[in-house]
Amino acid sequence: MKTLAFDTSTKFLTVACFDGDKIKSSFHENAGITHSDILIPVIKSIAEELKWDIRGIDLICVGLGPGSFTGLRIAMAAVKGITSGIKSKVIGVPTMDAIVRNVPGKNGLIAPLLDAHKGKVYTCVYKKESEKIERKTEYLLIKAEEFLSKLKEEVFFFGSGIEKYKTELDSCGLAQYNENIDWFPRAVEIGRVGMTMARDKTDDPKTLEPLYLHAKEANITENKRM
Repeated sequence: MKTLAFDTSTKFLTVACFDGDKIKSSFHENAGITHSDILIPVIKSIAEELKWDIRGIDLICVGLGPGSFTGLRIAMAAVKGITSGIKSKVIGVPTMDAIVRNVPGKNGLIAPLLDAHKGKVYTCVYKKESEKIERKTEYLLIKAEEFLSKLKEEVFFFGSGIEKYKTELDSCGLAQYNENIDWFPRAVEIGRVGMTMARDKTDDPKTLEPLYLHAKEANITENKRM
């Protein structure tokens, strides 16, 4: 099965191609605000290098965010454009499900803490045991201090919100963190998560939408399986 994966939710443009479980090509570069100019050319260039016919791609995995509003709209438009002339299946991947895999060798409760501006963060708590990762909460947009006050167990945090909310993290006895982890989503992980998700379901590219979050109260005890 030929799989194309990409994510445009941050300043990085990340694209990967798989043949079965094997990574055939990957692209990961800081694109700034040029996603709309280079996403499709990058995909075409990779396909040409692999001698792939775009019409032969079986599955497209795309990051749903949360993240840059413009970047996510570009991704959705690209999916709709690519699939308008081919029969590829499509799966939308919540971006935090991919970036939690950027922390190798760390077990226990782990959560990205991403700056959402206006005093809020995007976050989600996962339980990691070796290669097994289980989502434990909803995807959240919440004030950092409010979220940390609700913790009942020790959680390891990483991501763009660490530096901004160091004071709140240091005041929370249940928060550990590392500000030096490269948290940006990678298409390789978007693809791996997406291929697993696609075993159960795929999405209609015509109605696929980004994962927009609205502020809500955190429920740390809720058990959400991926």
